[in-house]
Amino acid sequence: MPLTYASQQDGRLRGLELLSAVETPVIPVSRDTWRVASQLGHGYYTVHKTRRGWDCECAAFEPNAAPCKHIWAIRIWLKPSLYSSLERVRKPNTAGHSQDWPAYDAAQQAEHVMFDPLLWSLLDNVPEPIRPPGTRGRPPIPLRLQLLVAIKKVHVGESTRRAKGLLQVEYGSGTGILATVPNYAVPSRLFNRDGVGPLLLELIHRSAGPLRELEDGGTVAIDSTGFCTTCMGAYCTEIHDPSRRHRWVKAHAAIGVKTHIVLDVRVTDESGADCPQFVTLLEGVKALGFNPASVVADKAYLSRENYNAAADLGMTAYLPFKSNSTSGMRGSFVWSKMFHMFQLHREEFDRNYHRRSNVEAVFSAIKRKLGESLMSKNPVARFNELLAKILAYNLGVIVHEI
Repeated sequence: MPLTYASQQDGRLRGLELLSAVETPVIPVSRDTWRVASQLGHGYYTVHKTRRGWDCECAAFEPNAAPCKHIWAIRIWLKPSLYSSLERVRKPNTAGHSQDWPAYDAAQQAEHVMFDPLLWSLLDNVPEPIRPPGTRGRPPIPLRLQLLVAIKKVHVGESTRRAKGLLQVEYGSGTGILATVPNYAVPSRLFNRDGVGPLLLELIHRSAGPLRELEDGGTVAIDSTGFCTTCMGAYCTEIHDPSRRHRWVKAHAAIGVKTHIVLDVRVTDESGADCPQFVTLLEGVKALGFNPASVVADKAYLSRENYNAAADLGMTAYLPFKSNSTSGMRGSFVWSKMFHMFQLHREEFDRNYHRRSNVEAVFSAIKRKLGESLMSKNPVARFNELLAKILAYNLGVIVHEI
């Protein structure tokens, strides 16, 4: 779509209106990144300036089309003198949104104090493997204890040896949950076992259970993110690219928008596609007893099958349409209905769709608090370590809610 004078002028006016309507319309993030407030007061959109041009995460933004009002708001905010013919724009205060600091401070200080008792209680019903009769040798370390040490190691973000040192400081007197601290290699051995993944996933589901009443009738946000590993790719193996790159693992997660708890997750390798995970995650959420009213996800999950699946599960899906999408039903009445809503009632659609930014906040919190990289080298261990990382995050959310 060519950038006509009329489209540019309309975008300028809408951007100026946004700046005038919101108390804190723009929050700088970095030199080339800003967060622009929704005009309806339902959060923020992230705007980037790249070598190719501007980019916005709102549903109205389309590459090579007229800039959306959020991009125009940034342009006016940066150089108000260039648009004095519209109206003189006052550069706003860049203070962030309000935070309940007393509650936040209490939760952050209590997390390490409450983490071990909560985790130990969560592991209370973990079944112990049956040891074949007549087996010789030293009795194995209880599985519950192995899980505690492994998840604690992920939570503190240290190597296995350093994590054991911290546990010895905490339980060296022989009092508390651990009478003795097991060998430092226990977490690594546990993560390398194939059968641990389903158990960790079950623990993630259990950790989300206490917040079911808070999340019922709300919104589920779905997205994926990558976690870097310590393993490197081979030379000149992918399209003759001479560079070496870290391999990474993807976490496909469904989170509750109200509490930011991870309800369900699927872990794949770096080539795992997003769209096929949509229905699996929704069915997992429903199987846990959660009853959300809506689900939001970005364009990567757009398909008629996903719209139909969400409707069949009793949820309204808000998946933004692409520039080449049409209203043709092709067996999906829901697709046609939401397409017309997207075209005719964009503000209402965006107001619901913007809740998707909550899943980005969850991924950011996991990576900032627990680290973006995985230390395990074995593929099975990487998957299990990532599940343990998400479980540790969920326990932190429980502490915050308490």
